[in-house]
Amino acid sequence: MSNLKQIGYFAVAVLSVKGLGFLLLPISTRFLSQVEFGQLNFLVTVSALCSLILSIGLPELLLKQQYNTHTEKLALFRDAVITTFIFSLLFAGCSLIFSEQIAHQLPAKVDPLDLRLLIVNLVLSALIGIPYIYYRLTNNARTYCYLCISHALVQTTLTITLLFLGFSITGVMVSGAVSSLLIVCISYFDILKVINVSYSEFSWRIQGKQTVFIISIVISSLFIYAGNGAENWFIVANFDETLLANYYVAAQFAVLTSFTFEPIRLWWFAKRFSLVKNNKSEYESKAILCLNVGLALCVVMSVLAPITLNLVLPDNYHGNEHWLVLLIVVVAIRHHSDILNIGCYTHKNGISVPIINLLTALVGLSLLYLLVPMFAVEGAILSLIIMQSFKLLCFYLTSQQFVPLTFKLSSLAPSWLALLIIAGISFMPGNLILQLGVLLTYIFVFINQYKSIILRVIKKTVEERKYAQLL
Repeated sequence: MSNLKQIGYFAVAVLSVKGLGFLLLPISTRFLSQVEFGQLNFLVTVSALCSLILSIGLPELLLKQQYNTHTEKLALFRDAVITTFIFSLLFAGCSLIFSEQIAHQLPAKVDPLDLRLLIVNLVLSALIGIPYIYYRLTNNARTYCYLCISHALVQTTLTITLLFLGFSITGVMVSGAVSSLLIVCISYFDILKVINVSYSEFSWRIQGKQTVFIISIVISSLFIYAGNGAENWFIVANFDETLLANYYVAAQFAVLTSFTFEPIRLWWFAKRFSLVKNNKSEYESKAILCLNVGLALCVVMSVLAPITLNLVLPDNYHGNEHWLVLLIVVVAIRHHSDILNIGCYTHKNGISVPIINLLTALVGLSLLYLLVPMFAVEGAILSLIIMQSFKLLCFYLTSQQFVPLTFKLSSLAPSWLALLIIAGISFMPGNLILQLGVLLTYIFVFINQYKSIILRVIKKTVEERKYAQLL
């Protein structure tokens, strides 16, 4: 399957899943009070934190390893599945036993039953992660796409039904558990017969070197959470669930920008290690192209996302559009940390990654502690911008020390200029006409900048369609 088709399937999967997820926003904000919606979103925040622990770095390990034979890769998947099952069972057992005590210690009001259902969801999601990586690495984007869409359809249908029947937050948790269990059964039925590699052929693959790598990834991921979820804890602890609900919807619409970039990211992350090893110049050009595509999506969404928010959500969630645009700037900075950093993951078992993320977490948590009580949500967003910029600088400089690359960063200037102008305009009343003007000007510049690539993609698409018609 060609790279373009794979990206196409990933695009369909991501857009379908996230589209259905965002379909639930206007529904859940109407069925749940702002306090309940804030409580639900705090559970999502807890879920994000725990999922970092449950994954234990195995997805990154699977993506990183470059074995010589396909069978050896399958042996690594075999061991990843076993490790995930054991760790998930231990996590679930301990968490369920102490769920009531944990619920009482959280800063937001959480029903112990909802927390138990969340634990079940977390375990099932960790198990699903391994088959999804398998489909990505074996260029089976079609199966990945079908499973993602099926998962989203079942969960969305059940959530709407249970909300309509009055089950509130518990209904949302139940729908997640049921849909995840279904996908676990389907995906493992598909891959277990393929990854059944005997230990006489290949012994246990997750050894000392790999263990150091996954530990560094887990620790690093926990530090990353300081800039990707910890602000929710500070907001709800210093204020209340209602303000958290308003911030969360803005953050979700900002994250939608990241999701539009996800198809390219899914393809790029599976290819980047082999690409930088075999062809550095191609890696450099494709990295900048990926970044500019991500920035273009950020520019477009900085205009469209606030309009969409006001159209689909109740009136009590309006009036904070500038939060959304500034959060899109945070998303854009985070794209750069992801794409421009390769050396930190390929040298010394990735030990520099948790070190940088530790420093970033300390900077971020300190800023959140100081600025959120003083400036509420604006303080949280400012903290995120400073923290993500610090992280980007550290990753880029360190990566260049390990793997020196020549990136044409000047190519990003038009995109950044447009994004920052739109962000500034978002603070002005009646800003839509000005923003649209900047957007249209930017689109013209972007098309002219990548005219040759756009024409080549169009030509290839037309040729493939003609070939398909002949068949």
